[in-house]
Amino acid sequence: MADIPSSCKRLDCPKFKVLRKTGEYEVREYEESRWASTDVYDMDCSRARSIGFKHLFNYISGDNAANAKIPMTAPVLTTIIPGEGPACESNFTVSFYQPFNMQENGGPAPSDANIYLSVLPNVTMYVRSFPGYASEEEYLNQAGQLAAAINNPDIYDTDLYYTAGYDSPYKFLNRHNEVLFQAK
Repeated sequence: MADIPSSCKRLDCPKFKVLRKTGEYEVREYEESRWASTDVYDMDCSRARSIGFKHLFNYISGDNAANAKIPMTAPVLTTIIPGEGPACESNFTVSFYQPFNMQENGGPAPSDANIYLSVLPNVTMYVRSFPGYASEEEYLNQAGQLAAAINNPDIYDTDLYYTAGYDSPYKFLNRHNEVLFQAK
């Protein structure tokens, strides 16, 4: 698999192959990848993402068994399993991709019990890309547009979805975000 999007901007990033491209989305096959992850249960996506990011940033800043600094990668991936009702917490799993040199064996063990190392198996995803600062409302809007463009909920997992942010909050122009559905 050779495709690494330009949106990675020279950061280590998951490798994939584009299987199909439409005007609305891409179908990508991602190779197996390793991530550092944390689960946050909350009703607010932005707050959950912020809490998860802080835990993971501490991990890559040296709060790990090796006291090692780990380079930032892209994207910050959030897996969202919506709560059962309007006043229920959702499960947000915030994840940092592990650098290429840690993909085979994984990174150092986390010191924080809230962080765990995970593997995302080889997977096919429907991916819709969009620019700007992505709010929870915009991610939901883009997920709705992706669902409408695919027009067949039988071919992807409707119990969860993913968001991916590729840019530092300090980058103001040419931002890149994605919403992803896992193919069945």
